[in-house]
Amino acid sequence: MDALKKILFIHPDLKGGGAEKVLVDLLNSLSEEKYDITLFTIFEEGVNRKKLKPRIKQFSWFKKVFRGYSVLQKFIPPVLLARWIAKKEQYDIIVAYLEHVPTRIASAFPSNTKKISWLHLNASPELLSRTFKNYKEMKSAYLVFDAIICVSSLAKQAILNAVPELDENKVQVIENTFDIGLIEESAGRNTDIVFSKDFFNLVSIGRLVEMKGYDRLLRVVVKLKNEGLNFKMYILGDGIQRNKLQQFIAENQLQNNVVLLGFQENPYAILKQADLYVCSSYNEGYNTAIIEALLLEIPVLTTDCSGMSEILDEGKYGIITENCEEDLFDKLLEILSSEEKLKQLKIKAIERRDFFVNLNATAKVEHLFDTI
Repeated sequence: MDALKKILFIHPDLKGGGAEKVLVDLLNSLSEEKYDITLFTIFEEGVNRKKLKPRIKQFSWFKKVFRGYSVLQKFIPPVLLARWIAKKEQYDIIVAYLEHVPTRIASAFPSNTKKISWLHLNASPELLSRTFKNYKEMKSAYLVFDAIICVSSLAKQAILNAVPELDENKVQVIENTFDIGLIEESAGRNTDIVFSKDFFNLVSIGRLVEMKGYDRLLRVVVKLKNEGLNFKMYILGDGIQRNKLQQFIAENQLQNNVVLLGFQENPYAILKQADLYVCSSYNEGYNTAIIEALLLEIPVLTTDCSGMSEILDEGKYGIITENCEEDLFDKLLEILSSEEKLKQLKIKAIERRDFFVNLNATAKVEHLFDTI
């Protein structure tokens, strides 16, 4: 029997974000008969850590985020971190599963170690350079990778634009991995949060940060309320904008229309009850929650940001609004005012579910590991 390939994944932490959930699903789904997998995280904290299978080895650099780290990460020579990691074990493949610090560290491993970088964002050169000393250092880092994986074709085009010197043959698209069985099983569990059938129930899932557009979503909720519509908006997730959003809800008397549920260990039992899933993001990589909604046959409405055209096939299987507050309001008003429109969206969601059920992203990742 051939020796197992030793693969090291590098990621910041295992908090409750979409990329972290997808990483856990991917690691758990990779063949234990072919790969010896280790996960190195910059920080030990994270609610998703306990979801990893016991066979996945883990170690971390720091216990938790500390003040000054954002400055420190730019100036610690990545080769020092690579050497520290390599002292523990020699690896055949290093995977930087996120842009920025993981990519900077992975790029410093020796040339005899295969290196893979994962891109989740439709990122500009400025954004990609954020945790590097400058653009030149960022470009040099990406040029040493043997393969660059993008979660969408827009993300692929973005990295090729940011680093024109890249060999396009080394850049490929592999969609995110989902544990469909776990999603469906979790959706069937009991939950203390039960929606009333008397309302049109909207759900959105994501970190409470500026990029997710919850500020404009709440402004849209004000307009929908003024139209006299009978609905509730449930938002699952936590983040630095929570207090700001709570203040807006109080100032605009939205307590009967908006519920901030915070981070939920099992979001699927809540999501399953939704009449419509709403994404209000300004920018995305490849939105995992939208795919999870489709897997649960929930109709979808989203703003037009990276990855949405691919997920919904140019709007064939869900509504894609312009990336602005006005069109988000107009399209939501249209759906909330038409049961027939919602029925058609439900049919399209069920049709699109089959596409993602049959999409075996894990097999593509394993093929890459076997042939790189």
